[in-house]
Amino acid sequence: AYLLKPAREMLILTEGTAEIRSYAVALQALLLLVFIPLYGKFSRGFDSYRYMQIVTSICVATLLGFALAGKAGLAVSVPYFVWLGAYSVLIIAQFWAFASELYSREAGERLFVIVALGASLGAWLGSAVSRELVNYLDAYGLIIAGAVTLGLSSLPARRATLSVPEESRGQHEDTSESEQASIFAGFQLVFSRRYLMLMALFVIMLNLVNTTGEYLLSAILENLYAQGSAAGSIDVDKGTYVGRFYGGFYFMVNLIGVLIQFFAVSRIIRYGGFSVAFLLTPVVVFLGYASLALLPIIGWFRFFKVAENSLDYSLQNTARQMLYLPLSRQEKYEARAVIDPFGQRIGDLLQAGVIFAGLHLLNWKSQEFIPLAAGMA
Repeated sequence: AYLLKPAREMLILTEGTAEIRSYAVALQALLLLVFIPLYGKFSRGFDSYRYMQIVTSICVATLLGFALAGKAGLAVSVPYFVWLGAYSVLIIAQFWAFASELYSREAGERLFVIVALGASLGAWLGSAVSRELVNYLDAYGLIIAGAVTLGLSSLPARRATLSVPEESRGQHEDTSESEQASIFAGFQLVFSRRYLMLMALFVIMLNLVNTTGEYLLSAILENLYAQGSAAGSIDVDKGTYVGRFYGGFYFMVNLIGVLIQFFAVSRIIRYGGFSVAFLLTPVVVFLGYASLALLPIIGWFRFFKVAENSLDYSLQNTARQMLYLPLSRQEKYEARAVIDPFGQRIGDLLQAGVIFAGLHLLNWKSQEFIPLAAGMA
């Protein structure tokens, strides 16, 4: 993922602008409206390991297709941005669905903190590698590298399937009825259960705030590049400048995320419980935006976004995934595919509307979105 994300920013901010980036984010929700029902329908026909292999193979082939099209001179920035947004949340949801089906609730509550630590370490290592590779590879080279590592990441899954004792696995209900369910069964599950609906609303709001901050960060980066180029202090092209910035940014996000995951997450969940674990990230985000509204310092905004994303990827993600452990297989796959990918993209869609209204109806500058973000947090 952290080989693919800098490539995404290099392409979208070179061929487009921060505003186009914001609108491209919204298109991801429309893509998922088509993709999620198909994902849910096909998930009923395969066991967990086989389905993971199929999804991974399709994603690897798609990434290589984008790289080849870009190398051939086609403009792929917006299609790649839209596809990657859907891919990045769906492939993670796919992994956690596999893990939550592999382990029982009791085993999962003990082991998910360790599994999430592995995810955090991988994200940090990926961002460290991409920070160096951006000096040698263009965006399409990073995409190819991401496709190769994605293919390799599927290799341990079979061993994990064989190594978990039967008594430690999650419960698997009879799927004879679910196989005949509607292709919109995932949406029906979410709307029919208050537990799932509240999780979906939480994901939508959290992502609405986060992507508003991503827009602000990319707008600030554009301004810094324009000012530096005019002053002669920046002597590289925009794609390289953006790639270096996001390579360093994701490196810090994932380094701090690893430290939070290793030293804090298990203790917060053990002693504070899920309520505290869920409350902590929104409180930190609110305090960060409130301080920026009072004292809008550009340098502080970068550090704040690092803290927000680090908490989201570590503490927030671990606690949220644990909530799926007691659910049925259909809920773990199909309801999760609605809540995580589609819920996040609905937040993106709302964010695009907020950005459009602010820029074109209210004539706001980018910094004027900060008090709004604090209120949403």
